[in-house]
Amino acid sequence: MSLTTVLILLPLVGAALTLLVPAGNRDGARSIGVLIALVAFGFNIAAFAKFDQSRGALQLGDRASWISDLAVEWNVGLDGISIWMTLLTTGLFLLAFIAIAARMPDSHPRALIALLLLAECGLLGVFAAGDLVLFYIFWEAMLVPFALLIWMWGDRTRGRAAASFVIYTMVGSLLMLVAILSAAFMAKGPNGTLTFAIADLANHEWTQSQSTWLFAAFALAFLIKLPMFPFHGWMAGAYSSAPLVVTALLSAVMSKAGAFGLLHIAVPLFPVGAEQLALPVGSLAVCSIIYGSLMAWRAQTMRMLVAYSSLAHLGFIVLGIMSFTSIGAEGAVLQMFNHGVVTAAAFAIVGIIARAKHGTEEMDQISGLAKGAPWLAGIFLVVTMAALAIPGSNAFAGEFFILIGTFERHPVLAVLACFGTAYAAVYMLRLYQTTMNGPLDGEPKKAELRGLDVLYLAPLVAAMVVVGLWPAAVTRTTKASVECATTAAGSLGLVTAEGQPPRTAPITTELLGCR
Repeated sequence: MSLTTVLILLPLVGAALTLLVPAGNRDGARSIGVLIALVAFGFNIAAFAKFDQSRGALQLGDRASWISDLAVEWNVGLDGISIWMTLLTTGLFLLAFIAIAARMPDSHPRALIALLLLAECGLLGVFAAGDLVLFYIFWEAMLVPFALLIWMWGDRTRGRAAASFVIYTMVGSLLMLVAILSAAFMAKGPNGTLTFAIADLANHEWTQSQSTWLFAAFALAFLIKLPMFPFHGWMAGAYSSAPLVVTALLSAVMSKAGAFGLLHIAVPLFPVGAEQLALPVGSLAVCSIIYGSLMAWRAQTMRMLVAYSSLAHLGFIVLGIMSFTSIGAEGAVLQMFNHGVVTAAAFAIVGIIARAKHGTEEMDQISGLAKGAPWLAGIFLVVTMAALAIPGSNAFAGEFFILIGTFERHPVLAVLACFGTAYAAVYMLRLYQTTMNGPLDGEPKKAELRGLDVLYLAPLVAAMVVVGLWPAAVTRTTKASVECATTAAGSLGLVTAEGQPPRTAPITTELLGCR
């Protein structure tokens, strides 16, 4: 059994172990959650240590027949993109369990821990799957626990928020299921054999029409999950109703499943279709950047300001992927990691401030906290500067790479995206200025960081500093896999401009040794 298989199954085993804990035993459920999350993170570190950074193919995995009659395989592994996404997932879930340990709810503690572990299992499976049916199973598996987490522990609007979340994501999931089955039947071998393996489907030559429609179906499912304008209708309700730690996981981790699917599946499998729809999807990404920035500027609560700023930053990630340049896609993967770290820290600070203000998240009711909480103000300033992507911050390198890659292919979109960077200064400085400065409001000392707050924020701030000063720590690992994902689509514009037939994925990816 490979490291990847163990990594995926560990949270599932942990969820089963919670059933052995007596109902109402918060300490037992909490201990299982923290222990399993810690062990999973340790296995992830071990996988990273064994990972060959020069290869773009899946590594450290297993491939065996699972449902032989349907040609479905247990095909899992890690490449340069997924290794960082699994590290982000295991790391943030570990911090989430630590945060929950301080304030476990009285109602259904076993169910809370079990659902979080199931959500972690689903996300790890999505990032490691090498088979489309397996990918779909894990994709649906992460939907159920997140929906139940919103529905069971959310605020008074939790029912509507959970229903909206399920309906939106199910629409995208059904489209993806149709696309998966269509792709498999279109790619049948001469003897009628089916395959759902991503590596095998990448060797099939699709017609332009097939590639375009299949890419559109996959892309729509992924853009809904991100979410991205105008497919973000579920976001406001889910983010505002869910417990803050669940909101942080939705934004910092689950959103990466959509971006990962776009870069890891949709673009390399259907490069002709991706090229055909590059401008429309890129334009939607720019709209998402501007719309998210404007909504963040007008947000009344700290939580929704961070939520809409997340929407804007996810637009940058999609823009980098759709640039079909190595530097743009490397920036997108780097920004996927950066966005997760910064967003998790920002939502944690929202929770710390709300805790000191008796649960309120209304910005017009909070001011002057820096006078009694200098450590909070200092950490908050670091997170704010990272969200602004100022030079030296971790987000700067990612956005810079994305804008360079986009400018090579779509200079107008790159220029328009810069408005999002300018607006980020408006809404993030507004958030900091409003809450930290101004007249004293109540007892600001209550907002100062506590021991558990430091334990949660310290690794996130450390990651921001390390990646800000040394972005190659991430990009050198992702380079080979990013080239495998983008070379096929990126070469199409150059090839067709010379009057030659469009080049499909097999020619380029085989040359790179990606399969």
